[in-house]
Amino acid sequence: MNGNLIQLIKSYRSLLVLAFLFGALTVGMNLGLMSTSSYLIAKAAQHPATILLLWTAIVAVRFFGTARAGFRYLDRYFAHDATLRWLRDLKTRIFAAIEPKTSDELKAYSSGDLLSRVGSDVDSLQNLLVGLYEPIIIAVVGLFMVFIIGALMNWHIALLLVLMLLIAGLVLSHAASRMARLSSRMLVDLRSALGSVLIQVLHGMTDIWALALTDKARADVGALQTQLTAAKHRLARTSGLFSGLALFTSLAGMWIVLVVAASAVTHHAMRPIVLPVFALLALASFEIVSGLPAAFQDASGLARAQSRVNTLIAPSSAASSPGRVDRLSTVPRLSFENVTVTLGTEGKPVLRHIHWTLEPGVHTALIGPNGSGKSTLMNLTAGLLSAPSEGALTLDRTDFREWDRDAWASHFGVVNQFPYVFHATLLDNVRLARPSASPEEVSQALHMAGMGSVLAALPDGLDTVLGERGASLSGGEIKRLAMARVFLKNAPIVLLDEPTEGLDPVGERELMEAVMSWARERTVLWIAHSLTNLDLVDNAVILDAGGIVGRGTVEQMMTHPIAEAILRLAPLPS
Repeated sequence: MNGNLIQLIKSYRSLLVLAFLFGALTVGMNLGLMSTSSYLIAKAAQHPATILLLWTAIVAVRFFGTARAGFRYLDRYFAHDATLRWLRDLKTRIFAAIEPKTSDELKAYSSGDLLSRVGSDVDSLQNLLVGLYEPIIIAVVGLFMVFIIGALMNWHIALLLVLMLLIAGLVLSHAASRMARLSSRMLVDLRSALGSVLIQVLHGMTDIWALALTDKARADVGALQTQLTAAKHRLARTSGLFSGLALFTSLAGMWIVLVVAASAVTHHAMRPIVLPVFALLALASFEIVSGLPAAFQDASGLARAQSRVNTLIAPSSAASSPGRVDRLSTVPRLSFENVTVTLGTEGKPVLRHIHWTLEPGVHTALIGPNGSGKSTLMNLTAGLLSAPSEGALTLDRTDFREWDRDAWASHFGVVNQFPYVFHATLLDNVRLARPSASPEEVSQALHMAGMGSVLAALPDGLDTVLGERGASLSGGEIKRLAMARVFLKNAPIVLLDEPTEGLDPVGERELMEAVMSWARERTVLWIAHSLTNLDLVDNAVILDAGGIVGRGTVEQMMTHPIAEAILRLAPLPS
């Protein structure tokens, strides 16, 4: 098991010890109840001269019956208390581990896969303590109890009973684990795959309807659902089979003990009144191991879920070193010193030997064809990627690797290409940039971003819930909301990736004028996918195939072949 999970479990070892203790006592009380009740019945059948001769057995039956119920309650209480607390801490640990991960670390997971790992995989791990560990521990302790109780009557038969319990428990558990291994693992993977497909379908429903792909989407979901149902059926059949086998072995074990005990009575090796005691003791004893097949049936699925959760808990490269935590008081100088970035395992650089300095207060446009590495450069600058593969990225000569990731990010206000809007209020969505901001400050930032009329039209103003991914806003309004976050954060460096997409030319010009006016003393890096409004910046840099191929004033860069190609595709408005 992963060390993080062990550490989390250890923090609740006192609760677990109590749960296992009361679980073992429950088994002991059950064995005592079955033994004393059978003794009471046998003794009463002999018609004793007075009921006082049965008094001890009667009291014992009442004690064991009442104690079994009480210990069962305490066992369940402490076991579930420990499990739920552990799950709470595990989910907290997972979110704490995910938060500092960079985009290139998280891109291996789809949103549906992440949801499955944090949701169903973590929920299935609740069976790790109560469904796997506890039955094993209680079975081991229970075997000793069975032998001790049986040895008080006949240790040879007690030893035979323990051996049968061992064989039944080990054989059935091993067989259940082998038979259910594939289906149990498939269940975890299919649940994740189905979640991923469902989220993709839900998020892409508009496009699916527009492109008449509903039949294909339905078929994809149906195929995975069919496989998932088949895996569940296989597990259910396995569970039913071993439940029947467990019942059969308990009855067979009771008859074997009964026959051997009867032989012992015949040969005067044991008192006759003990015969029914041994029979019911054997029947109760097999309940100790009857839960093991179900526990081991889920073991492979639990191991698979645990492995998937462990990958999320693994430390992020971004969080490996605390680094410098203080924010620079002035607008810093941002420098790329021979920076090369390689993403994934392909080994092909996305950015190549970038050597460039953004001086404080300078407004720069970054232009280039699609796939030239513009968004990668912005993500690297914003701290959304790991450190460069080669070279150094610095703020006032302090290397990116020496910074605490949050402290680095505090210097940047970012509008990325696809801003995310949560299913929350407008106030909370904007206040992500600065959680301590007042409603008045949020309102001011929205007005600066040109959303005053939108705010006035919303039914609940700042308290209006925007819907999933900002369903109640247009694409242009989402960009304005993202810009309001930048205004509210008030960072010294502003990174803009296609910030005016979805706006008409007039609205685009007004927004960019507002941004550049507000950012007069700030550094601005604007990734422009068209050459409109570049008169608002001081200079331009052209990126192609991951490398800088031109830099200078906007007028100088307009004559570059790449700029001319962009103009042919998107001419400037007349």
